[in-house]
Amino acid sequence: MGIKHGAPQVPNPLRVFITFESTGWFDTTQEQKEKELLPTLKSIIEEWKGNGSKLLATFDRDILTTGHAGPNNWHACFIYDVPSLQTVTDMTHSFRETGIDRYFRLEASIGRPFFLVEN
Repeated sequence: MGIKHGAPQVPNPLRVFITFESTGWFDTTQEQKEKELLPTLKSIIEEWKGNGSKLLATFDRDILTTGHAGPNNWHACFIYDVPSLQTVTDMTHSFRETGIDRYFRLEASIGRPFFLVEN
């Protein structure tokens, strides 16, 4: 008896894995971090709470790493269930729109819950 595996179905809501990299963070002053970058970053993430998405988990790699992201190309990640592709686009655009993309990089990947663990 073989396993039949059809084409993956796009879930609704979308399962989105967003990687977060601090690209220009290390080239800023402590004052700029405290007064400009962190408040802007926090504001964006707060705004995401109102877009219909649901934060499922976060993961920060800073326990055993420091400095630039290295070969993984990300420092932290966010896992969301998001209602639409446009919402994902709006989330990544929020970094571009505020200019914070000069200091942080986001990349979104769309997937689905892993079928062997989540039904």
